[in-house]
Amino acid sequence: MNKNILRTLAVAVLALAANGATAQTERLPAPVIGIVDTDLILRDSLASKGVFLERDKYATQYQTQVTEDEKKLRTEDQELAQQRGVMAPDVFQKRVEDFQKKLADYQTKFRDKSERLNASVEQSLREVEQIMMTVTGEVVKERGINLVVMRRQILIFSDPGMDITAPVLTKLNQRLASVKFQDPATLQRLDEQGNPVGGALSPVAGGAAPAPKPAAAGQAAPKKP
Repeated sequence: MNKNILRTLAVAVLALAANGATAQTERLPAPVIGIVDTDLILRDSLASKGVFLERDKYATQYQTQVTEDEKKLRTEDQELAQQRGVMAPDVFQKRVEDFQKKLADYQTKFRDKSERLNASVEQSLREVEQIMMTVTGEVVKERGINLVVMRRQILIFSDPGMDITAPVLTKLNQRLASVKFQDPATLQRLDEQGNPVGGALSPVAGGAAPAPKPAAAGQAAPKKP
Protein backbone atom coordinates (compact mmCIF):
# COMPACT_ATOMS: atom_id res chain seq x y z
CA MET A 1 0.00 0.00 0.00
CA ASN A 2 2.67 2.46 1.04
CA LYS A 3 4.70 1.65 -2.07
CA ASN A 4 1.67 2.32 -4.28
CA ILE A 5 1.02 5.67 -2.59
CA LEU A 6 4.64 6.72 -3.02
CA ARG A 7 4.57 5.63 -6.65
CA THR A 8 1.37 7.60 -7.26
CA LEU A 9 2.79 10.70 -5.60
CA ALA A 10 5.96 10.43 -7.65
CA VAL A 11 3.97 10.20 -10.87
CA ALA A 12 1.86 13.19 -9.81
CA VAL A 13 4.93 15.28 -9.01
CA LEU A 14 6.53 14.41 -12.33
CA ALA A 15 3.33 15.28 -14.15
CA LEU A 16 3.08 18.64 -12.40
CA ALA A 17 6.73 19.39 -13.16
CA ALA A 18 6.23 18.51 -16.81
CA ASN A 19 3.11 20.67 -17.05
CA GLY A 20 4.96 23.57 -15.37
CA ALA A 21 7.91 23.22 -17.71
CA THR A 22 5.58 23.14 -20.73
CA ALA A 23 3.75 26.24 -19.57
CA GLN A 24 7.01 28.08 -18.94
CA THR A 25 8.31 27.05 -22.37
CA GLU A 26 5.17 28.43 -23.97
CA ARG A 27 5.63 31.75 -22.19
CA LEU A 28 9.30 32.23 -23.19
CA PRO A 29 10.40 32.98 -26.77
CA ALA A 30 12.72 30.54 -28.47
CA PRO A 31 16.32 31.73 -28.11
CA VAL A 32 17.84 33.31 -31.22
CA ILE A 33 21.54 33.52 -30.45
CA GLY A 34 24.11 35.92 -31.83
CA ILE A 35 27.82 35.62 -31.13
CA VAL A 36 30.16 38.62 -31.12
CA ASP A 37 33.95 38.51 -30.97
CA THR A 38 34.46 41.72 -28.99
CA ASP A 39 38.19 41.09 -28.66
CA LEU A 40 38.59 41.00 -32.44
CA ILE A 41 36.49 44.14 -32.87
CA LEU A 42 38.46 46.10 -30.28
CA ARG A 43 41.66 44.97 -31.98
CA ASP A 44 40.77 45.39 -35.65
CA SER A 45 38.32 48.30 -35.83
CA LEU A 46 39.59 51.46 -37.52
CA ALA A 47 39.18 53.51 -34.36
CA SER A 48 41.03 50.96 -32.22
CA LYS A 49 43.91 50.76 -34.67
CA GLY A 50 44.21 54.55 -34.51
CA VAL A 51 44.38 54.38 -30.72
CA PHE A 52 47.14 51.77 -30.82
CA LEU A 53 49.15 53.84 -33.31
CA GLU A 54 48.99 56.83 -30.95
CA ARG A 55 49.94 54.61 -28.01
CA ASP A 56 52.96 53.25 -29.87
CA LYS A 57 54.06 56.75 -30.87
CA TYR A 58 54.16 57.93 -27.27
CA ALA A 59 55.70 54.66 -26.05
CA THR A 60 58.52 55.04 -28.58
CA GLN A 61 59.17 58.59 -27.43
CA TYR A 62 59.24 57.48 -23.80
CA GLN A 63 61.60 54.59 -24.54
CA THR A 64 63.99 56.91 -26.37
CA GLN A 65 64.02 59.23 -23.37
CA VAL A 66 64.49 56.29 -21.01
CA THR A 67 67.54 55.11 -22.97
CA GLU A 68 69.12 58.56 -22.80
CA ASP A 69 68.34 59.04 -19.11
CA GLU A 70 69.55 55.56 -18.22
CA LYS A 71 72.88 56.25 -19.93
CA LYS A 72 73.34 59.46 -17.94
CA LEU A 73 72.42 57.76 -14.67
CA ARG A 74 74.84 54.89 -15.29
CA THR A 75 77.64 57.36 -16.03
CA GLU A 76 76.89 59.33 -12.87
CA ASP A 77 76.74 56.14 -10.82
CA GLN A 78 80.11 54.95 -12.16
CA GLU A 79 81.74 58.33 -11.51
CA LEU A 80 80.42 58.32 -7.98
CA ALA A 81 81.81 54.84 -7.36
CA GLN A 82 85.25 55.99 -8.54
CA GLN A 83 85.21 58.87 -6.02
CA ARG A 84 84.61 56.61 -3.04
CA GLY A 85 88.28 56.37 -2.11
CA VAL A 86 89.05 60.10 -2.42
CA MET A 87 86.07 61.58 -0.55
CA ALA A 88 85.47 61.89 3.16
CA PRO A 89 83.00 59.15 4.20
CA ASP A 90 80.29 61.63 5.25
CA VAL A 91 80.62 63.62 2.03
CA PHE A 92 80.55 60.46 -0.05
CA GLN A 93 77.50 59.17 1.83
CA LYS A 94 75.67 62.46 1.17
CA ARG A 95 76.48 62.20 -2.55
CA VAL A 96 75.18 58.64 -2.62
CA GLU A 97 71.94 59.61 -0.91
CA ASP A 98 71.46 62.49 -3.34
CA PHE A 99 71.99 60.15 -6.27
CA GLN A 100 69.56 57.57 -4.92
CA LYS A 101 66.92 60.28 -4.44
CA LYS A 102 67.51 61.45 -8.01
CA LEU A 103 67.05 57.88 -9.24
CA ALA A 104 63.85 57.43 -7.22
CA ASP A 105 62.43 60.72 -8.55
CA TYR A 106 63.25 59.64 -12.10
CA GLN A 107 61.47 56.31 -11.67
CA THR A 108 58.43 58.03 -10.14
CA LYS A 109 58.18 60.43 -13.08
CA PHE A 110 58.44 57.56 -15.55
CA ARG A 111 55.71 55.58 -13.77
CA ASP A 112 53.47 58.64 -13.92
CA LYS A 113 54.08 58.93 -17.68
CA SER A 114 53.36 55.25 -18.19
CA GLU A 115 50.16 55.37 -16.14
CA ARG A 116 48.96 58.47 -17.99
CA LEU A 117 49.62 56.83 -21.35
CA ASN A 118 47.72 53.71 -20.32
CA ALA A 119 44.84 55.83 -19.02
CA SER A 120 44.68 57.70 -22.35
CA VAL A 121 44.46 54.38 -24.18
CA GLU A 122 41.75 53.10 -21.84
CA GLN A 123 39.73 56.29 -22.17
CA SER A 124 39.83 56.19 -25.99
CA LEU A 125 38.94 52.49 -26.15
CA ARG A 126 36.01 53.09 -23.80
CA GLU A 127 34.48 55.32 -26.47
CA VAL A 128 34.98 52.56 -29.05
CA GLU A 129 33.31 50.07 -26.70
CA GLN A 130 30.28 52.35 -26.25
CA ILE A 131 29.68 52.67 -29.98
CA MET A 132 30.33 48.94 -30.41
CA MET A 133 27.50 48.23 -27.96
CA THR A 134 25.20 50.61 -29.83
CA VAL A 135 25.78 49.07 -33.26
CA THR A 136 25.58 45.56 -31.79
CA GLY A 137 22.08 46.45 -30.58
CA GLU A 138 21.18 47.61 -34.09
CA VAL A 139 22.41 44.38 -35.70
CA VAL A 140 20.58 42.33 -33.07
CA LYS A 141 17.32 44.16 -33.77
CA GLU A 142 17.72 43.80 -37.55
CA ARG A 143 18.22 40.03 -37.25
CA GLY A 144 15.65 39.30 -34.58
CA ILE A 145 18.27 38.09 -32.12
CA ASN A 146 17.26 37.92 -28.45
CA LEU A 147 20.44 36.55 -26.86
CA VAL A 148 23.99 37.82 -27.48
CA VAL A 149 27.05 35.93 -26.27
CA MET A 150 30.70 36.98 -26.41
CA ARG A 151 32.90 34.67 -28.48
CA ARG A 152 35.41 34.16 -25.66
CA GLN A 153 32.68 32.53 -23.56
CA ILE A 154 32.07 29.78 -26.13
CA LEU A 155 34.35 26.83 -26.80
CA ILE A 156 32.70 25.55 -30.00
CA PHE A 157 29.71 26.53 -32.12
CA SER A 158 28.66 24.77 -35.32
CA ASP A 159 26.52 27.39 -37.09
CA PRO A 160 28.59 30.24 -38.62
CA GLY A 161 25.34 32.14 -39.14
CA MET A 162 25.24 32.80 -35.40
CA ASP A 163 28.42 34.91 -35.64
CA ILE A 164 27.50 38.59 -36.11
CA THR A 165 31.03 39.94 -35.60
CA ALA A 166 31.50 41.01 -39.23
CA PRO A 167 28.34 43.15 -39.54
CA VAL A 168 29.00 44.71 -36.14
CA LEU A 169 32.57 45.57 -37.18
CA THR A 170 31.37 47.04 -40.48
CA LYS A 171 28.79 49.23 -38.76
CA LEU A 172 31.32 50.32 -36.16
CA ASN A 173 33.85 51.37 -38.80
CA GLN A 174 31.14 53.33 -40.62
CA ARG A 175 29.97 55.02 -37.43
CA LEU A 176 33.34 55.65 -35.77
CA ALA A 177 36.45 55.72 -37.95
CA SER A 178 38.59 57.42 -35.29
CA VAL A 179 38.51 58.72 -31.73
CA LYS A 180 40.35 61.54 -30.04
CA PHE A 181 43.49 60.44 -28.22
CA GLN A 182 44.28 62.83 -25.40
CA ASP A 183 47.89 63.81 -24.79
CA PRO A 184 48.89 61.84 -21.66
CA ALA A 185 50.71 64.91 -20.29
CA THR A 186 47.45 66.89 -20.19
CA LEU A 187 45.10 63.98 -19.59
CA GLN A 188 41.74 64.79 -18.05
CA ARG A 189 40.18 61.58 -16.82
CA LEU A 190 36.53 60.96 -17.69
CA ASP A 191 33.95 58.58 -16.25
CA GLU A 192 31.84 56.22 -18.38
CA GLN A 193 29.38 59.05 -19.06
CA GLY A 194 32.16 61.35 -20.27
CA ASN A 195 32.19 63.55 -17.18
CA PRO A 196 35.54 64.79 -15.77
CA VAL A 197 36.66 63.01 -12.62
CA GLY A 198 39.44 63.77 -10.17
CA GLY A 199 41.79 61.50 -8.25
CA ALA A 200 45.14 59.96 -8.98
CA LEU A 201 45.68 57.89 -12.08
CA SER A 202 45.81 54.16 -11.56
CA PRO A 203 47.92 51.72 -13.60
CA VAL A 204 46.21 50.05 -16.55
CA ALA A 205 47.34 46.85 -18.19
CA GLY A 206 49.59 47.24 -21.23
CA GLY A 207 51.32 50.34 -22.52
CA ALA A 208 54.84 51.48 -21.90
CA ALA A 209 57.33 49.27 -20.14
CA PRO A 210 58.45 50.12 -16.59
CA ALA A 211 61.49 52.30 -16.18
CA PRO A 212 64.69 50.22 -16.04
CA LYS A 213 67.06 50.72 -13.15
CA PRO A 214 70.70 51.48 -13.92
CA ALA A 215 72.69 48.34 -13.32
CA ALA A 216 75.11 50.02 -10.95
CA ALA A 217 72.59 52.21 -9.13
CA GLY A 218 73.22 52.29 -5.42
CA GLN A 219 76.30 50.10 -5.58
CA ALA A 220 78.50 53.06 -4.77
CA ALA A 221 76.96 53.43 -1.32
CA PRO A 222 79.11 52.09 1.51
CA LYS A 223 77.68 49.38 3.72
CA LYS A 224 76.30 50.61 7.00
CA PRO A 225 77.62 48.89 10.12
